[in-house]
Amino acid sequence: LGLGPRTKMANIYMQKVAVYCGATLGKNPAFATKTIELGTYLASKRISVIYGGSRYGLLGKLCDSIVSNGGDITGIIPHFFLKNDAYSAGCKEIVVPDMHTRKKMMFDRSDAFIALPGGLGTMEELTEILTWSKLGLHSKPVGLLNVDGYYDHFLEWVGCEGDPLLSCQIKCLIIAVK
Repeated sequence: LGLGPRTKMANIYMQKVAVYCGATLGKNPAFATKTIELGTYLASKRISVIYGGSRYGLLGKLCDSIVSNGGDITGIIPHFFLKNDAYSAGCKEIVVPDMHTRKKMMFDRSDAFIALPGGLGTMEELTEILTWSKLGLHSKPVGLLNVDGYYDHFLEWVGCEGDPLLSCQIKCLIIAVK
């Protein structure tokens, strides 16, 4: 990924990265494998991670891989998730009142964003952060870990192939790696 401690990119120093990903594992085992690899990599580079605060699915794999490799990870979790969702051992947790507070806090505490495979929540977080960038509200890097082409259709859509509703500038905001 080319990120290291205090990596300079887009005129910022990356010390904390928000990672968006699914609360399930999905059907493709490569999703979990790549999530674990990303967590291991970020921990090895001493890049702190902000995430959605769950022990389930890819979120749990991310947390476990970072903690087991001596990294720093903080989960931001809405209080209503605590009824059904316990957080992973070893992860710092911040409980917030709602999803809006969670997303804002993740944004405020991060120097960059990475989206792994996930569901509607991941897609909503990704598109919101891209929209904020398009509107000039931030210039933080946004990355996609496009595991086995998971985001191919999304990248095609934002590529604005003949669609006047989308701005071609959106695709330029995304750093996509497979």
